[in-house]
Amino acid sequence: MRKSVMLSSLLAALLWAVALWPGAAWSGPLDEIIAGSKKEGTVSVMLRAGFTPKSIARLEKGVKDMFGVDLKIKFSPTRSMTRELSKAIMEHRQGVPPTYDLMSFSDHVAQGSREDIFEHVDWRSLLTRQMNTGVLNELPDMRDGIIYYTGQLGLMYNPDKIPADKVPRSLEDLANPKWKQKLGMFSSPNSWSRWAFLLGKEKLYSQLRGILKNEPIQGRYVDIYNRYLLGEVSMCFLSSAYLKMARDKGVPASWQSLDFADIREYSSVVLKGARHPQSAKLVALYLASAEGSSFTLDESGSGNMYYPGNYEHDLSQQNKQQGVREFFSLRSPELFEFYASKEANEWKKEIQLILQTGGTAKAKKKK
Repeated sequence: MRKSVMLSSLLAALLWAVALWPGAAWSGPLDEIIAGSKKEGTVSVMLRAGFTPKSIARLEKGVKDMFGVDLKIKFSPTRSMTRELSKAIMEHRQGVPPTYDLMSFSDHVAQGSREDIFEHVDWRSLLTRQMNTGVLNELPDMRDGIIYYTGQLGLMYNPDKIPADKVPRSLEDLANPKWKQKLGMFSSPNSWSRWAFLLGKEKLYSQLRGILKNEPIQGRYVDIYNRYLLGEVSMCFLSSAYLKMARDKGVPASWQSLDFADIREYSSVVLKGARHPQSAKLVALYLASAEGSSFTLDESGSGNMYYPGNYEHDLSQQNKQQGVREFFSLRSPELFEFYASKEANEWKKEIQLILQTGGTAKAKKKK
């Protein structure tokens, strides 16, 4: 009896191992996509900037190892998601085939979905056992995409200059006079309007005015990041991607979320009318897998919080340990509704004025 049980267990383990073996036969809808991709043989993709020709060669190998398909991947980097979305919408309205089979977007997925330019893919039915379901966004305006990297806004600081137990934990803390001329902060009103929505408009405006009294350096992410590298500021409020960049340069850098963790997710989407839709789906699935997460981290520096072994996952674990609430802006129907309102545009104008004047001027109300 014991020998029979052992043989049964061994057979079950062997079958499980075969199922996980790269290139193993798939079943169901994924098997049909693989068969279709083998006939297509090529795919045109626009993905995040940072990938190189060597990266794409590695991507081709990764897809082959996972799905057993030899693909020729034609790659272009995303320079401006807003511009590329506009171009894709124009092509769709004109009834011409899209330039790319697969594209990369963040909140732009919602606008593209409303324009009906993306293929409606049932990603959940295509996930393999090793894939984290967190890469799916079930919000109606976002479900056409599948997530392959993430980021967040927060405070990067130099632990050699600011001990972890002294670092600010909120926007209100940044208004403390002891941080005068020690902070760099992004100057985009779009992100600040999101914080106003979550914290309350008047509260956010008041906190911004308090922070501006400390004369922070304002600018684009890359501008304040460079000032950090030069040692001109001890901390900066920006995207988490710069944390890895600073560490890779040997510059001391740690992270702290303020008030909440502002999580951003970036998805790949298959264009409606794509010339190579099945191959586009395979590339998207690979990128959204644990292997794809390692590929994206190694080749472009972007992490994915849904898989261990990268800084985005580490930051998410830190948030949980500290009891910091994580807010996923692309999973909030209330925030999407706010963004589409006239009120949101007014708030952005008011925030822009606060940032430009140091909080001394107020926007004129329309009569």
